[in-house]
Amino acid sequence: MSLITAVPRLVLGTTLKVGRLPLDTALKLAGRKRSLTADAAEAAVKDAAASIAGDDQLKAEAQALRVATDERRKAETLGDAAAEATGKAEADHAKQQTKVERDRKAAEKRADERKRKADEKRKQEKSSAAKTERERKDAAAEAEAAEKERIADTERRERLEQLKREEGAREGKETALTAADEAQRLKDAAAAAKAQRKAD
Repeated sequence: MSLITAVPRLVLGTTLKVGRLPLDTALKLAGRKRSLTADAAEAAVKDAAASIAGDDQLKAEAQALRVATDERRKAETLGDAAAEATGKAEADHAKQQTKVERDRKAAEKRADERKRKADEKRKQEKSSAAKTERERKDAAAEAEAAEKERIADTERRERLEQLKREEGAREGKETALTAADEAQRLKDAAAAAKAQRKAD
């Protein structure tokens, strides 16, 4: 390396370092990497200086820096795309989870509603069955009471008929006794009359 090419390269390198220092310092404090724009500008300055000075080594450095900058730019673009895809996937996942949760809650609500309706239907059926059973028992009690009343009525009629028969029999017996008494009285009267006639 000749002194003619070494001096401009040294001056150029120092100038670029001094020019980039505030930017690189700010990026380091912010926790970020080197600026791609600054690297691309540095590569362009080195390339121009190499063309003016005819410095092949400086031209190679400029080319290497340009390639490295392009690779970093591609990597950052891919990283950004990956981050965007990840963000979209996370957003889609969150949206899907929200939908799943919403669907789950809706399904739970529908299940609760079905259970409530089933419980209500069961209560109504139970109430209806109890009412039917009460009505059946009431009807059976009414039928039993009606049957007892019919039997009692029949028994009363039969007893009344029995009493009438007994009354008729008693009256017949009294009539017969009266007739027998009358016959005896007539017989006694006839006997007395006969005895009187004999006595006369």
